[in-house]
Amino acid sequence: MRNPWLDIPLAEYEGHMALPAVRQAEMLADELEFAVRQHSPKSIALLGCAGGNGLDRLVGTGVERVVGIDINPAYVEAVRSRFRSRIPGLELYVADIQCALPQLSPVDLLFAALIFEYVDVAMTMSSLQTVCTPGGALVIILQAASSSLEAVSPSPYKSIRLLAPAMRLLDQADVQNQAIAAGFSLASSRVVNLQSGKRFIVLSFRTEH
Repeated sequence: MRNPWLDIPLAEYEGHMALPAVRQAEMLADELEFAVRQHSPKSIALLGCAGGNGLDRLVGTGVERVVGIDINPAYVEAVRSRFRSRIPGLELYVADIQCALPQLSPVDLLFAALIFEYVDVAMTMSSLQTVCTPGGALVIILQAASSSLEAVSPSPYKSIRLLAPAMRLLDQADVQNQAIAAGFSLASSRVVNLQSGKRFIVLSFRTEH
């Protein structure tokens, strides 16, 4: 089955995430900034980088190396256009993170927001472990299940509807167990609540090697 992320124009995705009733773009940028403050990495990889939401928060921090990975080539080119002059040495790759990550040097922080809902968790955890430095961190943001809200928020952007059949809301304990099996250890977990009523789980892991 074709990956739906290949058929969603970046403008529609970003428009959807910025909707007043959604407001997830701001939350994700805030969480990226918080993860950098919490872990003080010298290098970071943004997995499912889309158009680079939050990368502007890294300018002027102690982060010296920034890697962006996405399955959609158009998204990657948008990040290149927007940030190549602002983030020296920006590394960008088109890849499906659950299959095979590109050949890249390990990073201190892996930031994976709202992507595990669309990938094989075990396969992806194994891939990520290979590109995380000893003592490095993995921060995952999951959408919590709700009995009253649709998993994919209603949107005027029609292409967003393509995500519903592919999206799987995950059990927090299962994700934690898969991470531990891949060589990570849980450092912290917390819940972020949005005005829309949606809840998000932020999991922070460390590598054990």
